[in-house]
Amino acid sequence: MADPTVKTATKKEASDPSVLIEIWRSMQLVWRLMLDPRVSFLPKLIVPLVALYVLSPLDIIPDVFIVLGQLDDIALLFFGTKLFINLCPPDVVMEHRRALGGGREFTADDYVDGSYRVVDEDK
Repeated sequence: MADPTVKTATKKEASDPSVLIEIWRSMQLVWRLMLDPRVSFLPKLIVPLVALYVLSPLDIIPDVFIVLGQLDDIALLFFGTKLFINLCPPDVVMEHRRALGGGREFTADDYVDGSYRVVDEDK
């Protein structure tokens, strides 16, 4: 019997447009962080190095191998983007995420004060 708390990806979720939206937002975030003068030079080196590797004809796994050849490029893009964002100052990243509409912080106005009571369903 399957565990109802474990969520498995379905074919519909894999082609969900929200994945494409998230990729688009990540690209926008990287672009904004690259243009931000508060981000130091060293993290900014990651993006052109990753782009150079992806565009280069020299690969760790040659593109002749149909799936594996492209898989290393996709993995490097993913991990390079994550590394770049993680090396940027967190306050600058949050500022740009908020501007893009992705990283909203909650305030006291976002919560609803309320009370609850337990109802005995056996009665």
